[in-house]
Amino acid sequence: MPDFTPHEAPARTAQSLPVMLPGKLVGRDAQLAQVYSQLKNNKPVLVYGAAGTGKTALAATLASAYTELPGGVVWFNLNGSTLEDILVRVGRAYHVPEITGSDTPSGMVGAVASTLTSHKPLLVLDGDLQADIVADFVRRCADGLPVMLLSRNKLEGDWSGLHLENLDEDPAMDLFAQYAGIANLADVQDDVDELASILDYNPFALTVAAGTLRITKQTPAAYLELLEKIPSSAAAEPPLLALTLGFRGLNNALQGLLLMMGATFNGQGSAELLSMIAGAPAETLQQVMLVLQNAHLIERFQRYDMPYYRLHEITRSFAEQWLSGSGQLDVLRNKAENAILEYARKYSADTPLAHNKLAAEMETIMAAARHAADDGERDKVNQLVVSLMQAGDFVNERGYVYELVQLRQFASSFTVAFPAYPQQPRPPEDMDEDEMAEMAASPAQPRTLWDTVENRPAPPPREVFDAEDDDDDFDDDFEDGDDFEDEDAFEEEDSAALLELEDLDDEEDEDGDTDADPLTRLQMALRQARQSGNTEHQVALLMQIGEQQVQNQMENEAIATYSEALGVYESLENQEGILHTLDTLSTLEMKTENSGAAVLHATRGLSLAESLGDDETRMHLYRTLGDVRQQQGESGEGVRAFSQALEIARQRGDNQNEAIILYRLGYAQLDDSDPSTASDTWEQALQLFKSQGKRAYEGRVMGGLGTAYGELGRWLEAINFHTSALHIAREVNNTEDEALELGNLGRASMEANQLGQAVLRYRQALHLAYRTGDRENIVSTIVDLVRLLVMSKRHLLIAELLVDDAALLEPNDRDVIKLKDRIVSEKALAQAEGVEFLPVNGTAPDYAANAYQQLES
Repeated sequence: MPDFTPHEAPARTAQSLPVMLPGKLVGRDAQLAQVYSQLKNNKPVLVYGAAGTGKTALAATLASAYTELPGGVVWFNLNGSTLEDILVRVGRAYHVPEITGSDTPSGMVGAVASTLTSHKPLLVLDGDLQADIVADFVRRCADGLPVMLLSRNKLEGDWSGLHLENLDEDPAMDLFAQYAGIANLADVQDDVDELASILDYNPFALTVAAGTLRITKQTPAAYLELLEKIPSSAAAEPPLLALTLGFRGLNNALQGLLLMMGATFNGQGSAELLSMIAGAPAETLQQVMLVLQNAHLIERFQRYDMPYYRLHEITRSFAEQWLSGSGQLDVLRNKAENAILEYARKYSADTPLAHNKLAAEMETIMAAARHAADDGERDKVNQLVVSLMQAGDFVNERGYVYELVQLRQFASSFTVAFPAYPQQPRPPEDMDEDEMAEMAASPAQPRTLWDTVENRPAPPPREVFDAEDDDDDFDDDFEDGDDFEDEDAFEEEDSAALLELEDLDDEEDEDGDTDADPLTRLQMALRQARQSGNTEHQVALLMQIGEQQVQNQMENEAIATYSEALGVYESLENQEGILHTLDTLSTLEMKTENSGAAVLHATRGLSLAESLGDDETRMHLYRTLGDVRQQQGESGEGVRAFSQALEIARQRGDNQNEAIILYRLGYAQLDDSDPSTASDTWEQALQLFKSQGKRAYEGRVMGGLGTAYGELGRWLEAINFHTSALHIAREVNNTEDEALELGNLGRASMEANQLGQAVLRYRQALHLAYRTGDRENIVSTIVDLVRLLVMSKRHLLIAELLVDDAALLEPNDRDVIKLKDRIVSEKALAQAEGVEFLPVNGTAPDYAANAYQQLES
């Protein structure tokens, strides 16, 4: 666990909520009960209404009770946030590096859902909510959890809604008396009644008015007189009326401080940052802020045990309008920008205190950076990037990788964040020998993209079926269970050996560095280059660092490094360098499932490659784009991208890439519901791989052909292809492909009514799952196998043995529970019928291993 608590972390006490707690909530008992009735059943509920009606106060009252529960409360204040913003904040809340280490975390939806499900907090999303984004987040990440959504507008979604309106007359007077400190309401009831009526019983207006009475020591009657002096007060919005009187009741220093907060881009900041903007000592500022707090003009809470202040959205809008009307908004915002830059430089150190200080202000830093980028002041954004990079491991440790990438985008020609393409995460696969040989055999180039991070061909975008082999006892229970034919009949005559690996050490850096830690050496050199101001040396070192990080399997860190290099190349207007880096980034982002960023970079790279006449890079970018479209489930787009890449490969006479592209194109066509075309494509790929001696790829294509023929309902032909693929996988010692084909043969044999073969193949696949220790594969294979075994009453004890083993691994798996219940009832019936069960000898792994021995004999 980290030795720090993120400010987004679940609140475990009412005082740690990121909002000011209201006093006694007045006049909202019915609404509290209505919202709680949904939350206690773990359902989402939307509380909506105009600003100032007390939505946050209502939510804070409920949330304070939930802080005492084990899950606590996760409360996010959002301002037009994207899905990615919300996902990464969950990652920070629970310190999940898998999520926070992703620069485009849309691929982390599964990890976020798992994290929230395991901790079970109350979720509160407050602010400017986007209906489609919030609905997507709740549906995919917070299903079965209590969720409160607080919004000005009614949002359409799968939740119940509560429209919160202004208070009734009596509760409104009680609220005003409570905050104004009026002990005996009866003495001033008529004045308070009239005052509350003018303010339309709006909770925010009443609270601000009460605060003004309290700090100015006025009576309700005197306050009414002031209200009547405001021109057109009868037509003014009640919150603005109250704010106008509250602002006039402040001295010049307090007015200036309130207006200054309105110029901070997001209306919030720590005492230290605000003191730097105001040019006043932090201690003095805190004393002055106490007055504004008592006037209910600001909110105060804690971040990292430091006082933190925020304006209500109505107050912030009031301050911005006042500054804009007086021509002072731009002046104060420029002053705020400079103070934020100074603050970031001050804490660009690798210490826990500095990291806390930066984390406390990251929302303000991001808001200031976006404003600077919109104004074309890229240098200010670059200064913020440099400060964060100089703060040691702050970005990675505190989970701000995504924000750093956004800052670099602000500093470049782009001023918007990457679009979000929600994807289920899938771990990157290791490169096998054929692919390393292909990479080594590629034309030598000065560290082109695919020299550095060439990806293995994408596995099937969805699981393909498996099936084969024979269990005599099982077939005895089914008269139509024919024996499977001799496996040797499907042995491939072509036994071309695997390509031998070429010596990749020849491609090491020309400097012949032999240091034990080259990455550290390069990072030290980069710091020196930055100090010297040598931009070209910096970008060369960044590219080397990125390459080293890829070799060290630090893909997310490499993405951050290459993103920085891209910004430098853009400042140098080095088109070749930009293209090379775009290619590298898109490939890495595809590999790490950062699909939104990959599409952005690949599309931009394609345009640049075409203008530069670089067909080889254009071909590779189309390949990458095809893979990304497959990840996104957009198979039609994947087919188009791969087809473009194929056309270029054929024009260049590049048979190596032509074969790989055909292989990937086949899966895109299969996913696009075109198995016939996919099989034709794979037949072409098969001939090329045979001529190139790429035995491993031959096996994968055979497996693809088996899947295509299965889609066409030609199960016997599918079995033949899957069997050939199995033999090749065993020949090249690829256990992963072997397990896949055993599973495929199990399914195909079942569809072909070769039930004994199906049982045998599933048993063999189960052995490999046990051998690799993959819990998910073990359970899913047991489920497939037991569904077959329960068809034979004689096999019920064996089925029970397997299900019990699966239940030990995943006791809450629905399929396992259903099968276990079915076996209990089937056993009772079988015993009543006098069925003689087959004996159980040994364990579930023994049962699987016995079948696998038939492959090795």
